[in-house]
Amino acid sequence: MKRFVSAALLSLCALAVAGCGLAASQSGEPTVEAIAVAVAEARTGTLATTVRASGQLSPIRSIPITAKVSGKVVAVHKQMGDAVQEGDLLAELDDKDLASQLAAARAQYNQAVAQQAEAARQASRLDVLLEQGAVSQQQAEQIRTQLTLATAQVEAARAQLELATSAYEGARITAPADGVLAARYVEPGGMVGAGTPLFHLVDLSTVVVEAGVAEAAINAVHPGMRVTVSVPALGRTFTGEVESVSPQMDPQTRLYRVRVTLPNPDGVLKGGMFAEITFPLEEREGVLIPVDALVEGSGEPYVYVVKDGVAHRTPVTVAVRSEEQVLVEGIAAGDQVVVAGQNRLYDGAPVRLGGGTQP
Repeated sequence: MKRFVSAALLSLCALAVAGCGLAASQSGEPTVEAIAVAVAEARTGTLATTVRASGQLSPIRSIPITAKVSGKVVAVHKQMGDAVQEGDLLAELDDKDLASQLAAARAQYNQAVAQQAEAARQASRLDVLLEQGAVSQQQAEQIRTQLTLATAQVEAARAQLELATSAYEGARITAPADGVLAARYVEPGGMVGAGTPLFHLVDLSTVVVEAGVAEAAINAVHPGMRVTVSVPALGRTFTGEVESVSPQMDPQTRLYRVRVTLPNPDGVLKGGMFAEITFPLEEREGVLIPVDALVEGSGEPYVYVVKDGVAHRTPVTVAVRSEEQVLVEGIAAGDQVVVAGQNRLYDGAPVRLGGGTQP
């Protein structure tokens, strides 16, 4: 009995399937649902070919500040990170011994000047004394020699005075230029010698990035060229200018060094930040499409062109590429290209505008 019921059920199912198939055949081919896509119009325009290079930002000036004389640090007036102006007092050394040496050098100089003045006074009377016979030729020569020696002593004393003055002034460490103190190495009470690093000053009003450019593009890069500099750490893009281009290839990297400067009025650009430079090389005219319209895989690149509600897979050749646009060959200006929804498309797929149309 159970076997009979099962057989009956199978027969009914077969009839139902057959009936469905008959209905499908009577109604014709089943309808294929159109795929929602977004499109943009290909247009004629110009796009610059570019080359990219990367490097690290550095200050336009980086100045180590060292001690000019030996001595004990008696005061430190600035900290790391402080902005300073040229001439600002940064630190002071004990200058008692230097002051004594300066006083002695000044006294020696004054004495030498006085002796020279006396020798000059005597020499000025020689002609009269010789005419009067008051001095001999030998005595006159001795007076002239004394004047020469006195003049030399003045020069020597002046040099010693300048050295003593420089040493005395060297006890006061001042900023050699405007900038920011990137480092401080000295503490009050410490002993320093001549040449000991005390501070490190950087000028970040303008920053520099040096990058390598390949030989195929280097002749298109020149001083004064405006370039785009992207700093990922800030998520921002800046405009820089090529300052100089090396005429000699680096034998290790096989690249040419290019130095780019960027104004940094708000100080957000810091030394050591990674930067990517985009150099515009030449402009080409052709058909432009959004970069989202281009489909690239293992084979040749292609786009989907929509005509009469049908997507046509169309191979293209990429001539120039930027971050937002691509200049291509293989389609015409005015063609509607798919910019969203390509992952569901195939050649000849019916489509509908359901993802919005881009301008």
